Amino acid sequence: MTSAATDSKITLASAPGKVLVVGGYLVLDRNHTGLVVGTNACLYSTVQTTALDLSNSNYAFGDADVPITVISPQFESAWWKYAFDTKANTLTQYDSADQGSNGFVQVVLQTTLALVNTCSPGALYTLLANPAPAQHRAGLKILLTADNDFYSQREALAKIGAKLTSQSLKQLPAMAKTGKTLGNVHKTGLGSSAAMVTSLVASILVHFGVLNKHDLCENNKQSCTTTKGMQLVHNIAQYAHCLAQGKVGSGFDVSAAVYGSHVYRRFSPTVLEAAMSENSSIAELVQATSPENIGWNSEVAPVVIPPRLTLRLADVDTGSNTPSMVKKVLLWQKSNPEQAALLWASLDAANNYIGQVWSSLVDASCSNSTEYNSAIDWCSVRPSSEWKNGMDAVGNPTRALLVNLVDGILRVRQLQRELGENAGVPIEPPKQTRLLDACMAVPGVCMAAVPGAGGYDAIFCIVLSQASGNAVERVWSEWTEMSVGPLLAKQASSGVSVLDSELYPSLTAMLE
Repeated sequence: MTSAATDSKITLASAPGKVLVVGGYLVLDRNHTGLVVGTNACLYSTVQTTALDLSNSNYAFGDADVPITVISPQFESAWWKYAFDTKANTLTQYDSADQGSNGFVQVVLQTTLALVNTCSPGALYTLLANPAPAQHRAGLKILLTADNDFYSQREALAKIGAKLTSQSLKQLPAMAKTGKTLGNVHKTGLGSSAAMVTSLVASILVHFGVLNKHDLCENNKQSCTTTKGMQLVHNIAQYAHCLAQGKVGSGFDVSAAVYGSHVYRRFSPTVLEAAMSENSSIAELVQATSPENIGWNSEVAPVVIPPRLTLRLADVDTGSNTPSMVKKVLLWQKSNPEQAALLWASLDAANNYIGQVWSSLVDASCSNSTEYNSAIDWCSVRPSSEWKNGMDAVGNPTRALLVNLVDGILRVRQLQRELGENAGVPIEPPKQTRLLDACMAVPGVCMAAVPGAGGYDAIFCIVLSQASGNAVERVWSEWTEMSVGPLLAKQASSGVSVLDSELYPSLTAMLE
């Protein structure tokens, strides 16, 4: 219930999902980079200042406690209630739907509210001063929602007797209920936890005025690495995500959620050591997450998929244990340093080559759009194996670049298979090889591979036309060796954004 006397301010932030096109395993090492593409599938965090009903609560609220309710209506039994003590800078969960916890949400709330309370101490006290009806108190209501692509929709389609196609997916309601608990839902690998953490950090910082909404504006296309606001969101989100996971990972998924599509070089883990220690202080947290902290030495070089090239994603209903795969690869690398160093160097060169060809294609589209579009049109109706036929590289520079792109991704895949065989890990297992080869044989497909750490979870293709995308989807729907389903997500350049909540009435309605 919202009191008319309470400032019912609403802040809505979104963060995109990600696809690590090339750079799996190498992105863990600061000596190498990964090319990560942001998607137009996003996770949304909506924060509202409202009067919360405490009449049924057994928790003894102190005068300095801010009540917080978090709901995630796409899941069964997904709400959590907290109290944030503004004097002690501590968060306590006092209730939930199933008496369970949400570690990622809890860490973000504890971290971000403690930083808000320390850096802008009046903000939370102003919230508490809002008038509220009897047995109510001014607090925060937080709504967490996601576009459908973050979670498998196979069961939802089966229930309505629909085929596993893009057209069927478009018939489902936006932000559809999964019918699952958060712990049992089948995720599609777009990085939901990183996107949730990032959007929630951003929404809280903007809600309390630590950042201005224009620091994180809708469809922000500028080089975000130059803004301190984006860096602050990045640093806090990286810290919270690492703390919730219990380890410092590569950080590419959070970086993609903040900055969108880019070439990523990881930060040195030492920047978080003090703040992640068991007895760390708020001062160490402020220092660790500050945009002025030179320990944040990650590198972000914005990138776009060349014009008329479209990312297509598929969810493969088999699944892999990514942490186990990573552990085995790193163990092999440690046990075979010389062989691994040579393979890492080869993979790094092959990965970088993909980014270079993309950049050259973008340049070609700008310098001679007529030749560029003619080459795209010609290649889009022929399989890539025919693109070299009768080609004069001087007269067909775009076609030559597209041939190079095909050769480049085939080289990456070859090296990924070699790494998998050496480490005893199914990075591109034979089943996936057969599927990817079938995709590459479709006219107008210039790239097809397993993203990230590989395995059986997913594949991506990059196509030159809508017809090519439709043909690829037909291959997926007719594939019998594995169940392969499309996602609706495409590439997007922008990262974390603050949106106008009035343009999203279905979200604000969920807060009522």
